[in-house]
Amino acid sequence: MINKIRKHFYCVAIAVAIFSSFIPLTSIGSKTILPEQTVEVQAATRGEKNALAKAKTYLKIMAFSKKGLIKQLKFDGFTNKEAKYGAAKCGANWKKQAAKKAKEYLSIMPFSKEGLIKQLKFDGFTDAEAKYGAKKAGF
Repeated sequence: MINKIRKHFYCVAIAVAIFSSFIPLTSIGSKTILPEQTVEVQAATRGEKNALAKAKTYLKIMAFSKKGLIKQLKFDGFTNKEAKYGAAKCGANWKKQAAKKAKEYLSIMPFSKEGLIKQLKFDGFTDAEAKYGAKKAGF
């Protein structure tokens, strides 16, 4: 009986090995897909590319929070989707942006530590980003 089960197991294992050698598999990231499956890779639209270019231009001129940059891009006429794409793909380090913005503010007027953090949060920085910005600005 055990020999019969072993024979059956080996036959199934061999059949699976032979069958799977005929199915080309493709790995995408950590997923393996079969040939009949498709993976949609959507290229950026013209609007998304333009929003990204505009986002990079803005960040060369002044500091923005992610929320603030999205808001500015939407004000410039980009759709919500395009603005979010631009902000997400621009490569900004939002903590460094908070530090840069904090220094910009302190170069124009004096702030208390708490006042500066409040202002940065008002500009759309997260609490952690605002605190980081204030610390890097000298508080």
